[in-house]
Amino acid sequence: MSINRDSKKGGNELHAGIIEMYLKDRLFQEQMREEFTQNPKDFRERMMQIEATAQGLQKRESDYFNTSSKKQASEKEMEKLLKATDDAMLRQNPKIAENNLEYKGGFIIPLNYKALSEKVEGGI
Repeated sequence: MSINRDSKKGGNELHAGIIEMYLKDRLFQEQMREEFTQNPKDFRERMMQIEATAQGLQKRESDYFNTSSKKQASEKEMEKLLKATDDAMLRQNPKIAENNLEYKGGFIIPLNYKALSEKVEGGI
């Protein structure tokens, strides 16, 4: 084997170990989930508006209203909206990619080794 191939294999193994650490650390996952579902604030507001529209809700002043019934959104509708917004934030938040992370299988983990290597000039 070439030295380059050996170093890539070692890099892959090290990277797999790091991902395993990310997956096992519940507190760290909770902290990252909290950060990436709430920030950046302007992006969250945009995602919440998109999700509200998709669910037939519209924001008026500080409350959401059902566009069909013209009534204030129920607690259940608001829970559904907040969950959908959190999911959208985790799937589309640009800060996740900027930090060389990805949301995959319900976890926030480092980019896979190949993707990370391609982002680094000259590879890893």
